[in-house]
Amino acid sequence: MTEYGDQTAGFEALIGAYEGMLAQHASTDNQDAARRNALQFFERAMPGFRDFIEQREETRRNQVEVFKVYDIIRKDGGRASWYGGAKEHKGEWPSYRDRISKGLPESAVETIHETTEMILGSCASPRQPGDRRKGLVVGHVQSGKTANFTGLITKAVDAGYRIVIVLAGMYSNLRVQTQLRLQKDLDMDDARSVGIAWNRLTGEASDIGADIQRGIGPLRNPANVVVAVVKKHEMRLARVAEFLRSVPDDLLRERGVLIIDDESDQATPNTKARKDLVSTINQRIRDIWKEVPTGTYVAYTATPFANILIDPEDEGDLYPDDFIVALPEPEKYMGSRQYFDVSQNADDDADEMIHSLAHEVPEAEAEIFTPRSKAVDEFSPEMTPSLESALRWFLIATAIRELRVGGAKNSSMLVHTSQLTKVHELTKDLLDTWIRDLVLSLGEREYEFKATFEEEIDRAVSLRDGESVPAWPDVWARTAEVARQVKVKMDNGLSDDRLVYTDEEPQTVIAVGGGTLSRGLTLEGLVVSYFLRSSNTYDTLLQMGRWFGFRPRYRDLVRVWMGPGLREDYAHLARVEQQLRDEVATMKAESRTPREFAIKVRAHPGRLEITSRDKMSAADMVRAGLGGTRRQTIYLDRSAEGIRRGQEAAAGLIDRALRAGAELVQQEGDGGRARPSRLIRGLSNEDVVAFLRDYWVCPTEQWLQTRAMGDWLDRNGQDSSWNLALVSGPGDPFAIGGGLEVGMSRRAPLKRSAWKPSDLGVDLPAGSDVVNIRALMSGADHMLDLRILAEHGLLSTQDAAVLEGVKSEKFSVARSARAAVAPDEGLILLYAIDGGSTPRVNRGGETTRTGMDAPGTLIGLGVVFPHAEAEDQNEYYAVQIDDATEEDEPVVQRDDEGDFIAEES
Repeated sequence: MTEYGDQTAGFEALIGAYEGMLAQHASTDNQDAARRNALQFFERAMPGFRDFIEQREETRRNQVEVFKVYDIIRKDGGRASWYGGAKEHKGEWPSYRDRISKGLPESAVETIHETTEMILGSCASPRQPGDRRKGLVVGHVQSGKTANFTGLITKAVDAGYRIVIVLAGMYSNLRVQTQLRLQKDLDMDDARSVGIAWNRLTGEASDIGADIQRGIGPLRNPANVVVAVVKKHEMRLARVAEFLRSVPDDLLRERGVLIIDDESDQATPNTKARKDLVSTINQRIRDIWKEVPTGTYVAYTATPFANILIDPEDEGDLYPDDFIVALPEPEKYMGSRQYFDVSQNADDDADEMIHSLAHEVPEAEAEIFTPRSKAVDEFSPEMTPSLESALRWFLIATAIRELRVGGAKNSSMLVHTSQLTKVHELTKDLLDTWIRDLVLSLGEREYEFKATFEEEIDRAVSLRDGESVPAWPDVWARTAEVARQVKVKMDNGLSDDRLVYTDEEPQTVIAVGGGTLSRGLTLEGLVVSYFLRSSNTYDTLLQMGRWFGFRPRYRDLVRVWMGPGLREDYAHLARVEQQLRDEVATMKAESRTPREFAIKVRAHPGRLEITSRDKMSAADMVRAGLGGTRRQTIYLDRSAEGIRRGQEAAAGLIDRALRAGAELVQQEGDGGRARPSRLIRGLSNEDVVAFLRDYWVCPTEQWLQTRAMGDWLDRNGQDSSWNLALVSGPGDPFAIGGGLEVGMSRRAPLKRSAWKPSDLGVDLPAGSDVVNIRALMSGADHMLDLRILAEHGLLSTQDAAVLEGVKSEKFSVARSARAAVAPDEGLILLYAIDGGSTPRVNRGGETTRTGMDAPGTLIGLGVVFPHAEAEDQNEYYAVQIDDATEEDEPVVQRDDEGDFIAEES
């Protein structure tokens, strides 16, 4: 994929029509004029299309191939000025590449190579004294960030960096894990006669100490590299700064310093900025950075929210001024998309598969393991059905994996219910007792284990990757062996029996803990998670998702048992992650730096905060575009009053629409439907606002509230008109209003008791009975009106060609097509939802849904906003980038031949 590839999805609906217009003049003499006219036409419909086409054509002319995700080769065909690329044969990178190639697939090694090329090319040149840069690398939770920054270290060393400092999180076990990993992967103990020599200031049992002088001598030899792996502790960080101060200035300027800040959103950001103070760890890292005359600070994290909300105007702080790189999701990685719904399409067949990996623990059972701090003295855990199911499946899944691979491997179960150490202690005792009793009664327990096996084994067949499912007698025999070997360990700040994995002695372990298991520490062979602890912030909640990662040969066996409501929280976070990565892609496509482009983070409509308020002092609420986007009601009021209100509002809107325009009936694509979908044109902005005044939309969907819609239309849609689509489903006919009938749609709500104001963080009508259907709209619905118009011959030839070119139901494609065909037309979609809707059942015989059980037909609402040229209307947080320049202030010019701008301090 070329460098414009990230934009193609947004414009591909237009490319065919554009090329079709050019083809009409291919044999004439006015091709240039035709090209100009075509570009003007599509640029009006979709700003940015002209630049996209010109960049696309220029790239084709130059025939320059660039890496598929990264801007390693500049648009003019030249590389970044200082970095000529990795060594191929002799050096730290070739050696590291050979080592990891023995354990990673070729595609993973190539991804590490490509991404580290881009990152190092954005870093400061170690050969240019005074060059300093700060950047951020955004990974995925449990996705191999350590392998990536290890690769970066090897290439940096090959390029001339001679001091490497790795800040390895807040916990001693994580620091030790990182130290041992780097020693092994960098082969630090290999005595070599050629190449560089590693000089360690830290070891497995020793963080950086007082004897810092021993690191200065080796630096006088340019073949030596000094490396330290340091915990984020005030005294340890102070010693790093002291070490740098002790190196002679002239020597330090010539020995590039690479600082890797792992888990950089933890402790690093300033948590006292609201008080115009600096927090301790933040100050210590600032002190370290201040002592670096030549080098780069690279922050690594999977949850970068706090990092991108650092105040960019505070020159001493650690805002990533120079670059942000979003690592791609690796092949075979199991992330948000495998566990939680991201698409929010009602017809997504993957819905039940997605949720089949994640069970919801009943609220009554979850409360047993989540006592409040004040009540912890009365805490007395008892075995619950959900925990017992999770334990049985862990033993079974471990056995199946061992049968598949032909032997024991490290296998783990996570039990994370609370941050309270007493809960950990008593939960460990409970699990120890359960395992002991199980081993003593194995002969009597086969029936219940077999039942669990049959319930779980086929939940994720699509993730099986051709692996075998052994016969039950073999599984049960191996399960009995696993049960006799399993150990229960408590890993927290008070325990003295911490998790340490070795390949030589594989463990089967149930790990009980809190904070130490929720950040950075890798649980080897994690198969099952029993996770009840919630959080109010994006970053903490994501970091606690230890179940993300690589699961070779057992992807179909992993499971998560989660507390009430957590699946919906994680689904929102999955969408936030994707939006943030899209922001980074946009910044790169525009060839801008984070100093010029503030990354926005989407806010949650309810209780979740992006990160700790103490880390957001520089963030302001900003607004991004609603134009062309879709909104839908996923919370519905199934009470009798709620049903009455929805039906009356729908009938009133239909009556207004019929007075304004004629009805059109969908002619195609109605197979299996009781009635065709219907379209009425000509609604005004006032009609839409009046309807929203009558119809109830849950306040979590704030942009479908009456006042918000009216304000947006006043600013951005004064010339808009609206189409009304009455969407027909496959169910029984329903008289929706105006003498018109549609087929009812089935939308079964998620399993949960009625939602309360405390769940959603908003007020609800008295007597309401609110349920969550997760998604209302199907993938093709946001173009339903255009399809019907095309069927009736009511689109121009050019518009019909644009519509015909849309072969994907991806929203980005549909949004571009609407912008080209009907930029000033919005779409209201009404759905008649069967009050007796029942859920689909997956292969395991279970479902994440329950019956609607409503006393009548509910009305669902979907909205596709008209296109808007320059509006900003959605809740996002971002830092403010000050790009204003006084008229008499000189503007620093960018050097087109290199990435670095030398500025006077």
